[in-house]
Amino acid sequence: MATTIWQRTRAAAEVREEAIPAQRGVTFRAVAIGVILAPVIAWFNISIEAIRYAGQPTTISLFPHIVFVLLCLIGVNAVIGRIVPRWRFSPAELMTVYFFTLMTAVMASHDLIEVITPILTYPFKYANPANRWESEVIPYLPKWLFVSDPDAVDKYYIGNATFWNRSDLRIWAPPLLIWTGFFTVLAFGMFCLNVLLRKQWTDRERLSYPLVQLPLELVQPRVPVFQNRLFWVAFAIAAINDIWFGLNRLFPSIPEPYVRWQTLNQYITTPPWNAIGWLPLAFFPWIVGIGVLLPTDLLFSCWFFFWLWKLQPIIAAYYGWNQIPGFPYVNEQSFGAYMGIALFTIYTARKALAQGFSAIWKGSDGSDKGEALSYRWAALGFIGSLVAIYLFFLSTGMTGWVIALSLLIYLAISLAVTRMRAELGPPAHDLHDSGPQRLIPLLFGVENLKRQDLVMFAPIQGFNRAYRAHPMPTHIEGLRAAERTRSSMRAMFWVLVFAVFWGTLTGFFVNVHLHYQWGAASKADTPYVSTIFGREPYDRITSLLAGSVSSLQQRNVIWAMMVGFGVTAVLSVLRMNIANFPLHPVGYAISSSWSLSVLWFSLLVAWVCKVVIMKVGGLRSYQRALPFFLGLVLGECTVGTLWMLVSIFTGTKTFIVWPYG
Repeated sequence: MATTIWQRTRAAAEVREEAIPAQRGVTFRAVAIGVILAPVIAWFNISIEAIRYAGQPTTISLFPHIVFVLLCLIGVNAVIGRIVPRWRFSPAELMTVYFFTLMTAVMASHDLIEVITPILTYPFKYANPANRWESEVIPYLPKWLFVSDPDAVDKYYIGNATFWNRSDLRIWAPPLLIWTGFFTVLAFGMFCLNVLLRKQWTDRERLSYPLVQLPLELVQPRVPVFQNRLFWVAFAIAAINDIWFGLNRLFPSIPEPYVRWQTLNQYITTPPWNAIGWLPLAFFPWIVGIGVLLPTDLLFSCWFFFWLWKLQPIIAAYYGWNQIPGFPYVNEQSFGAYMGIALFTIYTARKALAQGFSAIWKGSDGSDKGEALSYRWAALGFIGSLVAIYLFFLSTGMTGWVIALSLLIYLAISLAVTRMRAELGPPAHDLHDSGPQRLIPLLFGVENLKRQDLVMFAPIQGFNRAYRAHPMPTHIEGLRAAERTRSSMRAMFWVLVFAVFWGTLTGFFVNVHLHYQWGAASKADTPYVSTIFGREPYDRITSLLAGSVSSLQQRNVIWAMMVGFGVTAVLSVLRMNIANFPLHPVGYAISSSWSLSVLWFSLLVAWVCKVVIMKVGGLRSYQRALPFFLGLVLGECTVGTLWMLVSIFTGTKTFIVWPYG
C-alpha cells in the first residue's frame, strides 16, 4: 500500500519527540482562548460564506482561515517566549486551541449551521397558494423546533434589525437551544465511536492522519521548517500570487498573472461529447502543496476516476440512455461506494468493535488504559446517544423505521468520511443529494411515508446536505494530536465535546444576528445562499407530493448503488492482493463530487510533481522539496484569509482562495 511522507518519517518524528521534555497539556488558558475565538470564527464563516459569498473555506478538508489562526498563535507564542519564557504555550496547548477553533468552524459551517438555520424559518416566510405549504407542510412542522413568528421571520430575511432584544431572543432561544443540544448529543455519540476505533486505526493499522501532520509539524519545537529557505521562497511565491490576483479584483486594469479558472464545457458543443456537463479547469497552488503530501495512488485515483465519471454521461448520450431519468445515477453510485468503504471499515475493525461493545457486560480487560473513555462508557455513550436522537425524532411524529434508517445512513457516511480522513486525508469529501432525505423517498416511495416523515426530512437536510465539514473526523484527528503531543486524550475528548456545544450555540446566534443585520434576501450578496439553503428541502417536499417514483426508477437506483458498492469492493480486494495497485477505492468514491470537479487539475499537477521528484531524486529529494510545498499551502492560507477579511469589511469581492477564481 502506498504511504505518505508522514508514515515514512514516523520513526524519526517519534525519536525527536522523545527528546522533548514534559510540557503543559490541555490547559484552562488554551480552552479559554478557544472559547473567546469561537464567536469570531463563527462570524468569519457566516460573513464570508453566507453574507458576502466571497469564499467557502469550510467546504475543503483543510480550512485555510484556521491554519491562519494557528500561524498567528505561533507568531504570538514566539514573541511571548522571548519576553516571558514561562508563559510560552506548549505544542499541546497550541493544538488544543487549533482543534477547538477548527471544531467551531465545523459546526458553524457551510454544511451545518448555515444550512439548518434558514430551514427553520423559510416556509413561514415564503408559503403561498402556488406551493400550498400553508396546508401541506406547515401544519406538520413541530412548532417547538422552528421559528414561525412573522415579525422575527421578516427580520431574518429583510434585515435592518437588531437581534439582541428580549422579544426576539425569547422567540429564537428555545429552538436554537434545542438544536444545539441535538447536535451536541449527536456528536458525542460519534465521538464515543471514535474511542472504540482509535486504537485499531492508530496502533494496529497505523493510519497516518495526514491532515493532522501539517499543524503538528508547525507547533513542534526544533522543527526547522521556518528556517528553510525553500519554505520562504514558496511562501513568497504564493503570497505574491494571491496579492496580485487580489489587486486585479480591486483594480481590473492590473492584468491577471495567469488564467486561474475557466470552464472547458463551453468549448465542447458536438454530441455526444457535450453531455460531459460542467467541466472547470482551475489551478490552486495551495491545493498542489496539499496534494504532494498525499499518497501517490490517491492522487492518481482522484483525477483518473474523475474522468471516468465524466465519460459515463457521454456513453449514455451516445447510446440514448440519457433518456432514462437520472441515468447514469452518479450520486447513487457514489453513495454505494461510500457504503462499501463504511462496510470495509466495520469489517476490518470488527474485533475492536466487538471488544468495545462487549465491555458493557464484561467490563474492562485493561486494553482501554489511556483511552479518552473506558470502552464500557464509550459503548454506552454511543448507544445512549442513538437512543436519545431516536426519541427526539420520535417526538416529532416520525415513523420509527424511517428514523432508524436515517440514522443508519448518516452514521455510515460519517464513518466512511472519518476513515478516509484518518487513512489518506483527501482534500475534499462532499456527497451531495445522497442523504436520507432524498434516498428514503426514492427507495421506498412517497406513498409508504407519512407526511410527518416527509416534512421532517427538511431539518434532517440541515446536517445531511453534503458532509464536507464534519465533526467526527475532526474529533479523531484531535485525539491523534493529543497523543502525538503527549497530552491527555481524555481532556481533548471533553474539550471537543464542549467545542461542539459552544461552536453550535455561538454559530446559531451569530448567524441570526448577521441575518437580522443584512437580511438573507435583502442586503446579503447574491446568490442569497441562505434563501437557497432554506428553499431546497421544501421544494423537494413539494416535488415528492406532486409525483411518484416508478418501480423501474427504484430498481435502477438500487442497481446503481450496487455498482458503486461492487466497484469499491473489487478495488479493495485488488489492493489487498496486488502490491502497488494504483487505484484506490477512496479516489473512486470522492471523485464524482462537485469539489473534485474543481480540484482535479490541481491534484493532477501535484501527482506529476510528486512522481517526477520521486523518480528523479528518490525519497531524499522528496523530503528536501517538502518545505517548498508547505510554503505554498501556508502562503495562500495566510494571504487568502487576509483577502477574505478585506471582502467582509469592504463588501467587495476580492481574491477568493477557495473555491471560485
